[in-house]
Amino acid sequence: MGRKIALFLYSLFLIFLILLSSGCKKQNDSSNENNNEEENIINLVDKYANISVRIDTKLSDEQVEFINKHYSDVMTPILSNTMRENITAPLLYLYRSIQGTWENFNQFDWDHIDANENMFCHHNGERIKTIFDSWLMDGSDLVDPNSGDRLNHWINYYAETASSQVKDYDYDGLFIDSASHRLSPSVVNGIMPDNYSDEEWKKSRYRALKFIKSYLPDKKVVFNGLHSDNGANKSLDFTDGGMWEIFAYNTSTGEYYGQKSWENVMKLANYYSDKKLISIVSKKKGLTEDVGTRLFIYASYLLVHNKNVRLYISDLNYSTKEILYYPEYMVDMGNPSGDYYKSDGLFLRKFGNGLVIVNPSENSTITYSLDKQYKKIEPSGGGRINSSADWNGKVYYTLVSGEIKLEPQRAVILLN
Repeated sequence: MGRKIALFLYSLFLIFLILLSSGCKKQNDSSNENNNEEENIINLVDKYANISVRIDTKLSDEQVEFINKHYSDVMTPILSNTMRENITAPLLYLYRSIQGTWENFNQFDWDHIDANENMFCHHNGERIKTIFDSWLMDGSDLVDPNSGDRLNHWINYYAETASSQVKDYDYDGLFIDSASHRLSPSVVNGIMPDNYSDEEWKKSRYRALKFIKSYLPDKKVVFNGLHSDNGANKSLDFTDGGMWEIFAYNTSTGEYYGQKSWENVMKLANYYSDKKLISIVSKKKGLTEDVGTRLFIYASYLLVHNKNVRLYISDLNYSTKEILYYPEYMVDMGNPSGDYYKSDGLFLRKFGNGLVIVNPSENSTITYSLDKQYKKIEPSGGGRINSSADWNGKVYYTLVSGEIKLEPQRAVILLN
């Protein structure tokens, strides 16, 4: 009897050892999996890409710290000493629209503007409202700067008022919004100004931008309007830079504008990047979750990346008051090894630390043969920066070699 009990206990002991061994093995396997996952994370830097952000609301101290660490430019309609004191690393631009103004916009004197009918565009004697609920201003309303009634004219008033605000608060420059070089009927619900022509609108815009810059010779003046075409790039000759606001995707429909439009932006940015500040803006719903489309936009920017080219990506599912930031911005690609080049329908650019390949085609999938093994980056997380500046962005990688296929409007960012 005693022997049977002893054998039974010994059997239980063996079973316990087997279970313990199995558990340890599983735990070790799990640990190895976690280690492998951690080993596949890219080390990020605080700032590689030159990213812009618009600030429309009060910031927490944590958000201020995040912006100073990661962004290159800040655009804001807020005029305050606090804003100037807080933003120390990025360039700080005062945002002011030249095409439209609002009755409740307290940074301009609405009562003064309202009293001068010549400042407004008209259709059959009536003021014109834009789809943004702003009044359409007359960009040709400009008189001699020494005239006694100069402040009763829109461009004179804009130039003197906005430039004084920039100087008084020591902002780094003025961002002139809505400086299109032609007026789209869709912006004014089809109600165009009397005697409108693209040619006269363009010439008035040239005169206005040149005039405004004369008030800020030692500050940056950047206009939003390169995407309006109609000779808009000529305004870069007498300003410090320009913005192309609707890169790659239609903000209303989300549809791709096509390879020709995409190439026009790349050519313009590449040509002016050593001379002027160029800002590329892409807006589309769902970009926080749609990593493939977002990487296409970001990789396109990398094709023309240098100290003068900026990128602003906006997920239209979020309010403009939200601050968005994505982890791929922090991947250190190193210095570019020359300009981008084209190969079999793809656009490529070599960097000290890797390679970028972009397929801007509307509908063609293209295969490319890699010259060696690379780490293909795969961003995870990122997006909204809350008041605590909590942020969970990471970048993983997978090893790739041989042939890779790029679908239309897709890109790969590869590290050595």
